[in-house]
Amino acid sequence: MVSIIDISRKVFIITLLICAVLTAAFTLTHNMGLSNSLELERVDTLQNVGRIQNTISLQQRDLDYLVADWACWNESYRFVEDRNQRFIDETIKNETLSVLKLNVLIYVNDSGSVVYAKAVDIGTAEQQPVPKDLLKLIKDKTLLTKSKNETFRGFVLLDKDPMFISCHPILTTEYQGPVKGTLIFGRYFDKPLLDSFSNATHISLSKYRVDRDMPLDFQTKLKNFSELSDKTIIEPIDKEKVAGYFELRDTSGQPALIIRADFPRDLYLRSERTVNYIFSFLMLTGLMTGIGVKFAIDKLFISRLIGIENFVTRVRSEKDFSKRLPLKDNDELYRVSREINGMLNEIYLTEQEYRKEQELKAQERENKVLLDSLNELVVFVNPQLNIIWANRATLENMKMSLQEAVGICIKSAPGISGPLSEYLQLEQIFVTGNKKSGEFTAKDDSSWFVQAIPVTDEDGKIIGILETCRDITEKKAAEKLLQEKQIAEVANRTKSDFLANMSHELRTPLNSIIGFSDLLHEQAYGDLNEKQLRSVGNISKSGKHLLNLINDILDLSKVEAGKLELDYKEFELANKLNLIKNLLFPIADQKKIVIEIEMDNKLKDIRADEERFVQVMYNLVDNAIKFSHEKSVVKIGARKKGDLVEITVEDTGIGIKTEDENKIFKPFSQIDPFSSKTSEGTGLGLSLVKQIVHLHGGYVWFRSKAREGSTFAFTIPINVDKGNSGDAELDV
Repeated sequence: MVSIIDISRKVFIITLLICAVLTAAFTLTHNMGLSNSLELERVDTLQNVGRIQNTISLQQRDLDYLVADWACWNESYRFVEDRNQRFIDETIKNETLSVLKLNVLIYVNDSGSVVYAKAVDIGTAEQQPVPKDLLKLIKDKTLLTKSKNETFRGFVLLDKDPMFISCHPILTTEYQGPVKGTLIFGRYFDKPLLDSFSNATHISLSKYRVDRDMPLDFQTKLKNFSELSDKTIIEPIDKEKVAGYFELRDTSGQPALIIRADFPRDLYLRSERTVNYIFSFLMLTGLMTGIGVKFAIDKLFISRLIGIENFVTRVRSEKDFSKRLPLKDNDELYRVSREINGMLNEIYLTEQEYRKEQELKAQERENKVLLDSLNELVVFVNPQLNIIWANRATLENMKMSLQEAVGICIKSAPGISGPLSEYLQLEQIFVTGNKKSGEFTAKDDSSWFVQAIPVTDEDGKIIGILETCRDITEKKAAEKLLQEKQIAEVANRTKSDFLANMSHELRTPLNSIIGFSDLLHEQAYGDLNEKQLRSVGNISKSGKHLLNLINDILDLSKVEAGKLELDYKEFELANKLNLIKNLLFPIADQKKIVIEIEMDNKLKDIRADEERFVQVMYNLVDNAIKFSHEKSVVKIGARKKGDLVEITVEDTGIGIKTEDENKIFKPFSQIDPFSSKTSEGTGLGLSLVKQIVHLHGGYVWFRSKAREGSTFAFTIPINVDKGNSGDAELDV
């Protein structure tokens, strides 16, 4: 009895020590679990704050890409210099800025003067006053770029709201200089934009400016930002919420805004509850285990050992196990050890089988994940053509789950699988054992590349077919589009060559008709009566009109074939303008129209193709006379703009309707179907004007209002490099 009491006391002491160690270990684990929960919450919050920062940065990057696209554009480059109203009317519309999400657009020239500025309300597209404090920053040259590689971006704190700002030097489309000035785009960082960020990230956001009163927690964080290298501060607000603070800086690198993002503490609370549950469970389990062990050892030691021996003996009576533990003394512990050895051997064998099973399952999972990640349809069928397995893409195509699809005959499966199985003739593959592939067009005109591969077992018997299907509709469409494009290009070249050849063939007999009709009209072969003279005159007039049409077609075909050449010469501009006036005086005089010329005194000689220049001016002035009212004025203007000469032809005639403006420079197009019946014209004149001016390195534009008249204008370089003054060829 004494020895039993000593053992019981020792067991009690050992049990208390074990309980104390377990309690300390459980407490340490509990604290570490809470610490890990806080760290997980911090990492998760930092990631979410990073999403918000990326969203805000994306807004700034979009603004940067947009201003760079506009600033490096030939139209913007010319606009800073000539301030063309057409560019404002057509390009810088309120609706355009609203669609581009721009509140402010400002063009500033290289001397720092504002060329053009506009501000709109993004929501309503209504024009707003340009912020005065933003104009002051421009006047102070804070936002102006000085070289073609210098840009400014960031925030500026305006009286109304903070604003995203992006400034870019104004260059040509080829990013060449010299820099003409600075283009400034801005968007308010107002409540609607902040709400859009919140909606995009599903995160509650609030912002405060550093130059105005802020809540106490924002003021504290502003001081901390200047002391910490990490510019994001994570801090729990209460038991339910945690907040992430970060700052946004202005264009000078100074703090401008403090942003706070509020997140629910779901992750931390779940982790805390889990840790508390585990801690309570372990503590209760440890306590109950200690009490149970103490009670079992004190009261049931021998009987428990006998019970274990009888249990293990019954298990081993059905199996043959190898011994493991060294056995000494023929007592209860000997028999227990003998039985434990048998159990260990069984456990070992079971573990080996379990590992093999787990490896096979892991391989199956890897194969499933790999096949599910494919965009191709993959399905495996047995010899009865029933579905055994299908990947995610196939199930989405069939609009079924894997459980619903397994066992269904592939021929009756919904989606594309049924028709494809008929196309591949799977029954023959089971007979022949040959792989089959091809392209298949479905009823909805979609194209598929399909392949069926027989799968065999170790004995070479076909146990199923692996069918793969890839959608090649877009590829086929691209190939067809490329083929059609090549056919169209060949047809266009053939058309141009045909027009050029036919024009040459037609001009020879026409010249003969015109020549002989003129001789007859001059009565070189004898006298003609009045009716004969009138008929011969009509033949000559119609022939000359047809010859002009053929010449225009020939010029147009040369343009389209890339064969129109320029012969540059120096000539006096005033003489050519007076020549045009004299040539068209008879036509103008019939309608009592006066042709006036207003010319810049600085303009003398220009270098261009003299014949083509006359052709351009003749077409423009002839059109102005043709569509002007009687007893009106047609004005020809010429002025110098930098290295360019700008020619304008202005009339007060019928004008052009808005819906007809897109027809102006199209070949064979006349804007007024009624005028085309009373006025001669091929519809080629303005198209040739545009092509010839572009070939000179210039550009054409017009402005018009119905029933109030039109102004057509073009610019070309005054002088061309004499080293390149030979024939120029249009590259189409």
